[in-house]
Amino acid sequence: MKLTYKPKPEDKLKADFSRRRREELCGFVDFQEFKNWYNSTEKVCHYCGLKEEESQRIVMTGILKSNRFPQNGILGRGQSRGMWLEVDRIIPKDYYSLKNCVLSCYFCNNDKSDVFHGQDYKEFQNNRVGYLRKLIEQK
Repeated sequence: MKLTYKPKPEDKLKADFSRRRREELCGFVDFQEFKNWYNSTEKVCHYCGLKEEESQRIVMTGILKSNRFPQNGILGRGQSRGMWLEVDRIIPKDYYSLKNCVLSCYFCNNDKSDVFHGQDYKEFQNNRVGYLRKLIEQK
């Protein structure tokens, strides 16, 4: 199946920005600042290096399946995860801002959740059991 890469539409960017603003989690000055940041950021997962176009191929062809992914190659409400890289906060409890945001693939963003600081997550990714055991030893 031949796929054509589809950049994230501006209306989806606006919806992401507006939701974060409503939830009082947005540290961007305005939508234009957020859009400029997003457009100038390379579309590669900060944590694992997966390219956005590779993520699209995975979810649109059904290589991996989830109810959150487009179904039968069709985007639907609540079914567009994985289609585009997600905006992740390096420090999970801080605002979405120029200094605190990176792009993350669906898989890393779900795995990292709001549990890990971005740098800690990279260490966890490399040696999960070792990282967790180190935490136990520190207590």
